[in-house]
Amino acid sequence: MGQPRFLIVSRPAGPGAARGDAVWRLLGANNRHLGQGGEPFRDVTDCLAAIERLRLGLDRGRPSVAPVDHGQLWRWRLDLDGATVACSTRAYRRQRECQYSLVGARGAFGLKSARTLAAGTGLGTAKLGADLDRLRQPGGALSGGQQ
Repeated sequence: MGQPRFLIVSRPAGPGAARGDAVWRLLGANNRHLGQGGEPFRDVTDCLAAIERLRLGLDRGRPSVAPVDHGQLWRWRLDLDGATVACSTRAYRRQRECQYSLVGARGAFGLKSARTLAAGTGLGTAKLGADLDRLRQPGGALSGGQQ
């Protein structure tokens, strides 16, 4: 089975907006959503930088699990330096399922082998770490042999 990976989606500008944005989601090896960024980003470069900040600051992150929808459902989030950097992509019926999801997502966030797939950007797939630097450079897309 594959490794967890970050999916980065570049979204076009909506009606009345000057520019689009980019968002990230963490997908598990089974393609289920494990978590997502706490906010949209200006562009793919900012999104990649946010993923790297999350990974580097994971030990300082403050996790929380809270009820939503009048206490019927549960969501998790991870705060770092006073800002929400990651949150659950869905609400859970049971608190223990939400806590289990948070533990799994935090573990996947810390994997150096997690991969990044940039959808709609032509960037292809890259390993986090050294490859992120290449993606940030102009023309930094990876060829098929480097994926």
